Amino acid sequence: MNAVLERLRPAPYRGDITAAGAIPLALSAIVIDLRMTQWSTGVRLVVVAGIAILILTMGWLTPLDGPAPAQYHSMLLVAGLLPLLLALQLLAEVLGATSYPPPFAGAGRLAWTFAAEALAALACARRANSAACTLIAALAAAVAVESGVRWIFGADLGTIRLVLFLLSLCFAAGAVRLRDGQRRHAVALVNAAGLAALTLAATYVISIVLSLRATSSGFSGVQSFAFGHASAPVGWELYLLAIGFGLIGYAGSDREPGPAYIGVLVLLSFALMAGSGHGTLLGWPLVLVALGAVGLVIGLRSSTPAPPPPPTTVAPTIPLGREGS
Repeated sequence: MNAVLERLRPAPYRGDITAAGAIPLALSAIVIDLRMTQWSTGVRLVVVAGIAILILTMGWLTPLDGPAPAQYHSMLLVAGLLPLLLALQLLAEVLGATSYPPPFAGAGRLAWTFAAEALAALACARRANSAACTLIAALAAAVAVESGVRWIFGADLGTIRLVLFLLSLCFAAGAVRLRDGQRRHAVALVNAAGLAALTLAATYVISIVLSLRATSSGFSGVQSFAFGHASAPVGWELYLLAIGFGLIGYAGSDREPGPAYIGVLVLLSFALMAGSGHGTLLGWPLVLVALGAVGLVIGLRSSTPAPPPPPTTVAPTIPLGREGS
């Protein structure tokens, strides 16, 4: 057994080649599951789970060289975690769950399968100090919590938005706690908080887009029945505006591009939400213009130039042996 495990341990000088082979192997698991529908669920579970375990074993056995994992090390772990999630879905079908894929599967099935994925990703993150696995663990945990709330309480869309809001706060608090000691993991949690906020915004953006399509098609009567009120409450808009600015500010202060990209998407979602269906400059248009004007005035105001730095004087050099002369 030890000889087999040692054989699966990637050599550092061949790590990139090993990871390059693991990625198409992980994709093959997804393609096999989608294409080979004539196979039984159990057979597909064995194939997909075997591929996931093989790749994860190689990533688990890879030694950590330095404080952060090598690029190929993280690639192996991520490439193993993706088919593992698919294997968990197949396992749920073998145990009697419906065969619908996420997000159409039952909430209970999604809750425990994504919880198991989150635990596996967390174990990989601790084992290899991998920030990428931390992000996967956070996102899988978010899906597990949201699905668990729907499964236990039969939550409506408003409750799901509240859960996303609380999850984003939890991720942000975790990022603050880890920022000094484990910065890469803190950035991963910041990205997770931004994605939770972006998902919340997407629930309103989709509603707005569907409402606009219904109105343009002449089904305004159906709009109120099928889509409800597309406009978001001011509180949610204010929250998304603060999250978007916070992500961009964090990216600028810590020089991390990921939160900036997510922050831009959050602000664009806010703009679509705030700009739909009012027809007046009162409200957000005037508030945003005022905020922009204040920022420009502060940034461009005339100021007294800073005084020049004090001159630096170099003490004269005294040759050795002449101190007493």
